[in-house]
Amino acid sequence: MINRIYRLAFLLLLPVCLLAAAEPIERIRVAKGPYFMTMSPDGSKLYVTAFADNDIQVIDVQSRQATGTFYGGFEPVGIAMTPMGDQIFVTNLNSGVVKAIDARTHEILNDIKVGGMPSNVVASPGGQEIYVTNFGRGRIGRVDFVDASTHRILGEVEVGIRPFNGVVSELGDQLFVICAGSNDLYVIDVNRREVVKRIPVGQGPDGIAIARDGLTLFVANSGTNDISVIDLLDLVEVKRVPVGEKPFNVKVGPDGRVFVVETGSNTVSVYSPELEKLHAFRTRKKPVDVALSPDGKYAFVTDEKDNRVLVFAVP
Repeated sequence: MINRIYRLAFLLLLPVCLLAAAEPIERIRVAKGPYFMTMSPDGSKLYVTAFADNDIQVIDVQSRQATGTFYGGFEPVGIAMTPMGDQIFVTNLNSGVVKAIDARTHEILNDIKVGGMPSNVVASPGGQEIYVTNFGRGRIGRVDFVDASTHRILGEVEVGIRPFNGVVSELGDQLFVICAGSNDLYVIDVNRREVVKRIPVGQGPDGIAIARDGLTLFVANSGTNDISVIDLLDLVEVKRVPVGEKPFNVKVGPDGRVFVVETGSNTVSVYSPELEKLHAFRTRKKPVDVALSPDGKYAFVTDEKDNRVLVFAVP
């Protein structure tokens, strides 16, 4: 009887211990308005767009220190690096340009004029192409297909309202784009450059990530405070799971755990692959993006209004 009481007490206390929000172990001061991030292919460097300073901040992942900045164009927002690590592409939101930057010298190689309002950029797994989500002209958003070597625009695909983010399948044959203004997910056949499916999700989808098994897609809906879980075999939404306030971004760690940036709650919460809450990190003012070190031991979080990249030890 006594053992049963102790066991019950332990089970009741366990969630409290696990879910207590952890403080950052380091706060890296960076250029103003840190927003989205991309990791170099070897996992050694983190590149952060600084929207207010028009810069790209470089962070050494191992030492967890800021090591320099370089010009990223006017109002840099989205950022992606080619799998070869030779080029960095940065969207300049209000100038209709994507900067192509030499990753070694930080020299601007080209201004790719996509027009509209390019919000984010994704590189194909093979590195031959980049895909630019673009608010477009008027209410119609689009995705621009760009040759990563020649920087020539190959074509465009119309999607919903305010396409804000995207992710490409591991095989590189499908591109998934979320539209925050029309509350839907567009599935694009990359080879044919056409939409094959439109899937309704929650309100204000802002973040997107693919599970490690490649069979599930997670969409962070900031308007309904939940995560849409998409079956990638049948291309249907199977459920919505409540999370913290205004989930703005979502990433999947090396071990399959799901990291959700809950901007309205000032937290980054860690969930199991089945979206059971395991842990939480406490941020300061306005968390935007999260990146994981290659070994999964550290989480880097941009805090836009604190002008910091916060570093958390992942339990």
